[in-house]
Amino acid sequence: MMKVRDVLNRITVTDWLALALLLLYVVVFATLTINQHMSFNTNALDLGKFDQAIWNTANGRFFAVTLAEDSVIASHFSPTLALYAPLYWIWPDVRILFVAQSLLLGGAGFLLYLFFRRTNPWLGLVVFAAYLMHPALHQVNLVEFRRSTLAVFATSFALLHLLRRNYGWMALGLALAMLSKEDMSLTAVVFGLYILLVQRSYLIGLLTAAVGLAWFVLVPFAILPSLLAAPEEGYVHAGSYYSYLGGTLPEILNTVVTKPAVILEHMLRPIRLRAVFNFFWPAAFLFLLAPEIAFFMLPHLGFLLASEYNVMGRLEAWYPAMLVILLYWAAAVGLSRLRGRWQKIGMVLLLAASFAGWMTQSRLWPGPHYDPTRYQVTGHHRQVETVLQSLPAAAIVMAQDPLVPHLSHRENIYIFPWTRRGNQPDFVVLDREMRPYPYSADEYRTRFYEILAGDTYEIAQQAGSLYVFEYVETAVPAVAVNETWGDSFTLQGYSIAAALPDEIYTADLEELPAGSTLRVALNWQVTAEMGQNYTVFVHAVTPDGRVVAQHDSWPADTHRPTSVLPAGEKVRDVHYLTLMEAASLDDLSFRVGLYEATTGEKLMLEGERPFLLLPGE
Repeated sequence: MMKVRDVLNRITVTDWLALALLLLYVVVFATLTINQHMSFNTNALDLGKFDQAIWNTANGRFFAVTLAEDSVIASHFSPTLALYAPLYWIWPDVRILFVAQSLLLGGAGFLLYLFFRRTNPWLGLVVFAAYLMHPALHQVNLVEFRRSTLAVFATSFALLHLLRRNYGWMALGLALAMLSKEDMSLTAVVFGLYILLVQRSYLIGLLTAAVGLAWFVLVPFAILPSLLAAPEEGYVHAGSYYSYLGGTLPEILNTVVTKPAVILEHMLRPIRLRAVFNFFWPAAFLFLLAPEIAFFMLPHLGFLLASEYNVMGRLEAWYPAMLVILLYWAAAVGLSRLRGRWQKIGMVLLLAASFAGWMTQSRLWPGPHYDPTRYQVTGHHRQVETVLQSLPAAAIVMAQDPLVPHLSHRENIYIFPWTRRGNQPDFVVLDREMRPYPYSADEYRTRFYEILAGDTYEIAQQAGSLYVFEYVETAVPAVAVNETWGDSFTLQGYSIAAALPDEIYTADLEELPAGSTLRVALNWQVTAEMGQNYTVFVHAVTPDGRVVAQHDSWPADTHRPTSVLPAGEKVRDVHYLTLMEAASLDDLSFRVGLYEATTGEKLMLEGERPFLLLPGE
């Protein structure tokens, strides 16, 4: 008991304030990123890929993925992703990654406070608070989940111990950073130079810089190509981000030596220089007071600015993650060199500048780029989540991009429309209201109706705009009919499902209130080419003949006009009817018929019948 009291007595006011800031940051950003995910504003690449890799690792299939390469460490060498796997033994849910990421990013700044805790705790607290307000940090934290965030914490840990000359702990931090992503080895190079030139520990400095430089060359040009089984290709990302430099190490070195102006042309583009200015001013340029610490940023900054990829060159998305923590370490060391009133002025200036950066650049409320719709979880989102979690864990699933991160705790998950040869998806999951990537809206609509109107997938589940299609080889209607219109269009059968307003479709509902929706799926086969367009009508009628719902459309919501359907073609034609009044499904019947689209003349069934009456039960 005394030991606990002693520990509590050692905790100072600034300690409590720093812990409160850390807790507040983690709660706010974990909540935002979780809500962003639950509102389906995350992506298969990369959250789904990382989630599947970590989940597979937790289950003994180290780094395995099906969304891109066979192994997640084949594109960027990041074996530290395995450190997240034990979290899934505690809570096997992707949302735990958002909590971990917020804790790592906030914790990186908390380490800065700990460094100054004994010598100048208020300075450490102020810089920590300013760090948490920088808009680039908010940007990094809100871009899903990234492998580089562990490197941010590890680098802050390494820098703390570098400044204390605890080289063993520093080496641990650098090792974790370099194993998080290959370009983090640049950090080790500048650490080594700092030890060599500033701290004058020559052997340790040379060794640290040499290891960093060797890692920077070895991983991109040897390890990654071997993991991709393409050693002759060179650095896998050279073509995407640095094609003007060349793909192999000799080509890149030749460009750097003989054409430095080409590199400077990329780095000094006005839009990139503006991005650099907008990144630095929220720290009030106080990093200039500690140029030897600010130097740590240069390799990372150069790496980003030299890229052909504008998102990198403009310091957008997650790319400035490492720069933010280094910026505030430099600002803190610089402030510590000021004395008396000047230090206080500098601290106030830093807080004011960081707050102004938040107000003018941030994605966090009330910043100008805050978008509340990204964090609003609707009833439809909750329905979709319920449906997705009901899919068999062993099933092979191909899903629309925003749905994939909610389905990635399985061995085989693919982004619609891509799959691997020989892996027939058991389920295809699509939502017509979500982002159609990689298609345009029109291309997506075409592909959607190919599946909806086809006969190899059944509608297994539906919740509003969400469809779960199950592979069945040949769709069989729930009720067989075999009636033909005009010797050319045969209704082989049909199925009916219903949904209460804003609910999931089911075949088990009987009593339906007004506003409920009926889904009537008609299975047609073309027995002879029709040559003109006919509209299909479906009317829900009561026993006394009143029409309480109807829908008229060319087959497959106009996507399969009868004028172009060849003989033998099968079409699933889905109609949605909204009830105008309460009804019992058992009491309803459905009039189905066809009429010529321009004249309204009905196409007759055998016996000159204008429509077929189908029972609702």
